[in-house]
Order: sequence, then structure tokens, then C-alpha cells
Amino acid sequence: MLAAIEAFHAEHPKLALEINVTRHPYSFVGDRSAQSQRRGELDGVGTPDGELRTFAEQMDGRFPAAAPRPGQSAEEARRERMRPFLELGAAAGIGFDLDVVAQYQPIESQRLLLWAGRFGKQEEYMSALNRLHFERRASASVRATVLAAAAAVELDVAEAEAFLRTDELEAEVWQAYGETIRGAGIRSIPLFALSVPSIGAEGGPFRQAGAYEAYVVRGSSDTAHFLSLFELIARDAAAGARKYDAAAFPYRKDEWWAASAQRRVAG
Repeated sequence: MLAAIEAFHAEHPKLALEINVTRHPYSFVGDRSAQSQRRGELDGVGTPDGELRTFAEQMDGRFPAAAPRPGQSAEEARRERMRPFLELGAAAGIGFDLDVVAQYQPIESQRLLLWAGRFGKQEEYMSALNRLHFERRASASVRATVLAAAAAVELDVAEAEAFLRTDELEAEVWQAYGETIRGAGIRSIPLFALSVPSIGAEGGPFRQAGAYEAYVVRGSSDTAHFLSLFELIARDAAAGARKYDAAAFPYRKDEWWAASAQRRVAG
């Protein structure tokens, strides 16, 4: 997205594109009530540290299976299946290290995500944590990694550590783990829902519905896709209303807004 913002400003030097980002804690495992349903598939908070599996081991089943070539080990076959994933990362400047141990309910890292938001540092903190976890094999489930990410973005590490010694925001993270799946129905990430209040385009899973739906992007997308979205938003903002045409179609996936609209009609 950052590359798309830079490309947009290069194309429109007289326009200012301002994006305020709010992240919400999410876990594929869900909350405690859902853990038993995902047992054995993804490691959660109940998995002992010494038994945590690597990212490669836990993601293996999500890639197309292929019969190993003669003489090829299971590990070599797994890495070959993941090669497209690694190539996509490399194209985006990310050197994924698949041998990092992964725990899919990283409560402390996401508590600190919310805490960092108090200082306007959510994005910087998460970028630093992602680099440590996905590229430097420093698991986001380890407190030392979480604090290293805080230090990297010049948050007060002593204050961050003192915060982590409490249970502040822990309940909020667990609640988000459950509500994003059961309440909002979010079962894949990333999910981007961009609202533009100035034209009444508000929606997505975390906002009240406006006159028009939010602009939604599901999954990781390339620079061109986000750049087209920003061009669309600039066009609609200039017109003062969201225009529904072929250009808008790829970003019309706001079922939360649609459900709210149906309730308004029924009421």
C-alpha cells in the first residue's frame, strides 16, 4: 500500500492522500472457545514453547500438494511447494524465513499493538515486528521480540515492558479474536475496508454504515490494485458521491454495509 500511496502522489502532486489506519487484533485460531476446533492445525497460546512448530510446518497444508521427486526429501518437497509464496515475497522486497516458530494467538504482541496506537506508532511498530518475525526468525510470540520492535520505533521500552507485566488490554485482544470471526465473519486476512466520511462512504466490519459502502480489498494486493483504488477514491471525492461503475466493481465487497442496508429497509 505504501508504494501505491507514493505512486499516487507522484501522479497527483497537488493532491494530498491521507489515510488513518486502525488495526484490529485477529487470530485464525479464534478465541479460547474456538481453540479445540483448531487443535492440531495451528498452534495457539496453549501450545508449550518447546512444541511450537515453524511457519513452514503449519502452513504446509495450505499449499498445493505434489508427489516428491525421486530422492527428494519431504522437507525439500515442502519448500518447493512454497516457492511461489517466497517469490511473491521477494518481489515485494520481503525475504521470508519459513523456519520461524509461529503461535497464532500472540496476545502480547497484539496488546502492544493497541498500546502503540496511543502514541501514533501502530504502523511503525507492526512493520518492525513483521520484519523481525518473518525475515529475522525472531518469533512475535516472544516478549524479547515484541520489545525489540518497540525499541526499533523509539517507543519507551521500560514503559512497554511495564505495560506487558499487567493484564491491561488482554481481554480486549481475546474479545477481538472471537468477534472478528463469529461476529464480523472475517476468515481471511488481510482485509482492508476504506471509509471516506466526506462523501458518506462508510462501512466494513467496524464502522456504522453510511450512505455508500466502504471500499474493500480482500487479501494481499499489488501496487497497481491499490493505486487504482486511490484513483477511484479521488474521483469520487471530487464528485461528492460514490459512483458505481466498472471501475468501482473490484472494490464492492462490503457485505457488512449491505446487511445494514437490508436491516434499514426491513425496519
